[in-house]
Amino acid sequence: MIRVFPVPPTSWTLNLLTAEVKQALTPATTGITLIITVGNTLRSDDGVGPYIAEGCSRLKAGLALLDVGDKPENGIDQAVNSKASKVVFIDAADFGGHVGEARLVPKEQIPQTSLSTHTFPLPVIAKMIEEDAKAKVLFLGIQPAKVELGEGLNKKVRATGDEIIALLKE
Repeated sequence: MIRVFPVPPTSWTLNLLTAEVKQALTPATTGITLIITVGNTLRSDDGVGPYIAEGCSRLKAGLALLDVGDKPENGIDQAVNSKASKVVFIDAADFGGHVGEARLVPKEQIPQTSLSTHTFPLPVIAKMIEEDAKAKVLFLGIQPAKVELGEGLNKKVRATGDEIIALLKE
């Protein structure tokens, strides 16, 4: 899970997947879109990324998926070698939204230091992918209810995961 620098929302919405989020998950017009799911299934809602990966057995044309668990740095080489034109990281992110809300998080709002449940900061990984693969990198955060030790997802977080799975599947 990433913790986002607080930014006042422009508007609160109960629509968990906005048009902007749906567009981010749409295959790129050229090249492939690589979806990288991040998270730890032993930390409650932080497991939403792996949950989404597990639910995506068959993807739409133009999409590829890589589940990196709680070690996003382990996916750098695969992301670069994929020749993706767009890379979307999906992870639990505490941005102060409604539980289950999905939001694109600008990388400027993600701390450059490791203030997350990951050992390597996501903005550093994104910069490496952008430079080496020349891919556009986006962060899709899902607001968790909790990320303490424990298994299972909050029902609202699971519902958002299910909506994302439906968008990505063939």
